[in-house]
Parts: sequence; structure tokens; C-alpha cells
Amino acid sequence: MLQKIELKLTFENKRQRNIITPCCKSHNKDGKFATYKHLPHIYGYCHSCGEATLPPTRYTDESGNEFIWNDNTKKMEKTVIQLYDKNVTHVCDNEPETRNTTPKNIQLIDFEIVNLCYNNPNENNLLLYLRHKYGNTKTEVVKKMYYIGTTKDSGTIFWNINRNTKAQKAKVSYYKPNGKRTKYFKVPYKNEDGYYSCLFGEHLLDIPENENKAVMLVESEKTAIVCAMYYPEYIWLAYGGITALTNNKIEVLTGRNVILIPDMSEKAVDIMNKKILEFEMLNIDAKVWDLTCGKTDEELKNDNWYNCDLEDILRTHERT
Repeated sequence: MLQKIELKLTFENKRQRNIITPCCKSHNKDGKFATYKHLPHIYGYCHSCGEATLPPTRYTDESGNEFIWNDNTKKMEKTVIQLYDKNVTHVCDNEPETRNTTPKNIQLIDFEIVNLCYNNPNENNLLLYLRHKYGNTKTEVVKKMYYIGTTKDSGTIFWNINRNTKAQKAKVSYYKPNGKRTKYFKVPYKNEDGYYSCLFGEHLLDIPENENKAVMLVESEKTAIVCAMYYPEYIWLAYGGITALTNNKIEVLTGRNVILIPDMSEKAVDIMNKKILEFEMLNIDAKVWDLTCGKTDEELKNDNWYNCDLEDILRTHERT
């Protein structure tokens, strides 16, 4: 018999004034929407409209398995604990990578979980933003291409799926309605438990129509997704962090033509330039596309381009 898990909610002392309220869909400049501690900022109480936005009620059975009621299927469904909102952190990078050594005892994620999150009808803010900006047709293509999923707490799931179409890892990011990433994200499957990342989009390499396409490597998963809409003649992959492009990840690119597109900073460009030798040793024809055009970090900051990427450039050009 299922037992309801009581949720103890307490308000954060500090009001989050830079968010869009989930109830009124308005900017929280006046601080009337109070968020709850240890939960994403989509949950809270609005003193303006009087509505409380709460996470789904969870239930547990005798074996400790957790369940949530699904309004769409009208039945209880097992909760994917690793992807639930209680693990949200404020960190902005992935776990430290295992550098230049082969990970041992690699674990894989049940693809049923990938499909469950992919088919979540309550889409995350990033997908809603992409639909509004680029239309449903293009968004459906990239959603399917990268298996973009949504968690129960409206996070965007970027799956690391290898060339054998096996899910190795996941990163859950949280976006605002305007498509901007928040500081909240989580990595539910840990290195210490045998879950190691591969290139985001690696599974696209062995699709027959991609056989002769050049590979474009960017840092951000969102950038890879958006660029795939603009330039489908290339394979767009992401390495997920400024220091996350390890030899273990790039081995799958042997024999490929690759363009590295780091974010706009001296450090990011320098790291990618130093990686070229490692690419060459693996028989990968790689070049760096330096978006900074030789500008220093100080110059980039003055021009408001510091740490921006190709997606920022494309979005800016749309407005001009």
C-alpha cells in the first residue's frame, strides 16, 4: 500500500527578483513570489495572486520505491529518483572528468528513462522557448535528434548517448522562459557510480546520412541544438565544459574533419589550440574557429562578448 511522503516546505529568506513567476507569468521585481528552500525557483507562493506552486506529491511503497501520479496516463508511475528536484545544485560545471584514462566498469542508463523524460507532455522552458523562436517543426527535429527530455520539476535533460545509442550520463539544466540558463543544474548519475560522459550528440556520428558531414564541436549543449537548426549540413556536438574535452571523448572522431568552436575568452581558445596536437595523434583533422578574432578578454568585456558563443552571435545577428 502506498504512503504519502510529507513535504516540509519553508520559504527562502531572500526573494528571487530575477525570475518569471510560474503562476502570473510576470517578472518578480517586487518580490511577491516567495520561493521554497532546496527546491527549484518554479516552486513557491505568490502573494500577488495567492497561488502556491508545489512539486508533485510523492508516495512510497513497502520497499521504498517512490511514485508520482501522472495526470495524463491516470496512473501511478515510478519516480526516477536521480532526476527528482531534491538533488538540484548551484554548480555550473560538470563533474571532474577522468582525463586520458579509460574509465572502468562503465554503467549505462536504462533507455526507458530517456524515453519517459522525452515523452513528458509538460515541456521545459528551453523547448518552449525554441518552439516560440524557431517554430514547432524545427524544434521537433532537434528534440528527436538529441532526445531532449523534461524532468518532473521542469528541468531540461541533456543525455550523453554514445555511438551505440546507449545512454551513459545526463545533465539537467534549468532555463528561464527567455531561453537563458539559470545557475541551477544537477548531474544525477555520478562518475563514482560508473556513469561517465561522452560527447553530447555522439550517437549522431554513425547515422548513414551523417557519414560525410564535418563535425562542429561547441561547448554548450544548447548551442549545439540551436546551430543544428541553422546548419543541418554539419554534425553539431558539445563537450559540455571548458576543460571537459578529454581524449576518451574525442577518440570517436578518428578519421573525421572537425572544427572546434570554443567560447569567446582567451582561456577557452588557448585550451582548444593546445588540444590540436592530441587530435592529430588520433588521426583527426581538427581546426579551431576563433570567434574572438584575436581580441583580449578586456576588449571582449568592453564589447559585451566575453564568454559568449556562436549561439549568442546568431541571436544577435537576428536582431540587426
